[in-house]
Amino acid sequence: MISFFDDKTSPWMENLPYDWHEVYSLGQTIPYQKHESIFHQDQAAKHVYVVLQGRIRLFLTTPSGEEKAIAIIGKGGLLGECGLFDHPTYNNGAITASKATLLKIPVERFKEAFSTNLTLAHQVLRFLDGKNRILASHTMQLSFYSAAQRICFTLLQLGSTYGKGIEGKRIITVRFTHQELANVVGTSRVTVAGTMKELERRHILSKDGGLYVIEDEEMLYRSVLDGLSM
Repeated sequence: MISFFDDKTSPWMENLPYDWHEVYSLGQTIPYQKHESIFHQDQAAKHVYVVLQGRIRLFLTTPSGEEKAIAIIGKGGLLGECGLFDHPTYNNGAITASKATLLKIPVERFKEAFSTNLTLAHQVLRFLDGKNRILASHTMQLSFYSAAQRICFTLLQLGSTYGKGIEGKRIITVRFTHQELANVVGTSRVTVAGTMKELERRHILSKDGGLYVIEDEEMLYRSVLDGLSM
């Protein structure tokens, strides 16, 4: 794999290795339907959430109401952890991207456990480091890449983080929709659909059983560097 993409900056934070069992007794388990709001940007940060099942989209909202997705958080991720560091409000919004089950914990109870349990604190900091890498990657992409380049870059990130190599190809083992990809890279679903179609036409990308397959990793990498003329 091309080393530039080995830093695990994929905006899909899924299959996370964290174990939050030590805080399970501190909160309550709540089921959510797809597209249900969990909290809003600038709302008082009174709770921290652990994702037990499902996917959650984190996003920023401009004063005019426009949204920019930050990341998709899956099982084992945290939401609203800014409250652990005395930030009075949530610095982003969170909405379910699928049916989900969350553990809702009062921030003061989580903070107490965080301050006395080194293992728990280490996990929180590792999670925050991952989010920081994603934000740095977002900044770089929006500054220098076109929408098509950002799509190709994100596919390489997904391949690096969740890819399974088989016979010279790389299967991306997490499922995602064109709309989810559009939200993350900051473009329209139509642009994503057109770019994916062009990648398939060039035999750079294919789809098998609902999963995307990177057929030619080197050409996908070149599409990031040189752009993808269509």
